[in-house]
Amino acid sequence: MGSIPGAAPLAAGGPLDDILIEELELGVRSYNCLKRAGIQTIGDLLSKSEAELNAIPNFGKKSIDEVIETLAARGLALRDD
Repeated sequence: MGSIPGAAPLAAGGPLDDILIEELELGVRSYNCLKRAGIQTIGDLLSKSEAELNAIPNFGKKSIDEVIETLAARGLALRDD
C-alpha cells in the first residue's frame, strides 16, 4: 500500500479499508470513474498504481493528479508501479 516516506505504514485490512472514497471529496468525474471501476474504499484506491488508474475509461491526467494531491494531503500515496 502506498504511503509517503516518513508516514506510518498502513497494514492491509487496516482502517482505510473501511473508509469510503466519498470521504476524499473528489470531483464528480474522478469519483464516478473510480466507483465504476469498483474502487469503493480508500484502501482499494491505495492498492492501485498510477498506471492502473490511467487504464480506467475517462480517468485522465487531471483526475489522476487530483487523486495524488488529495491522498498526499492526507499523508497517503498510490502503490508504486
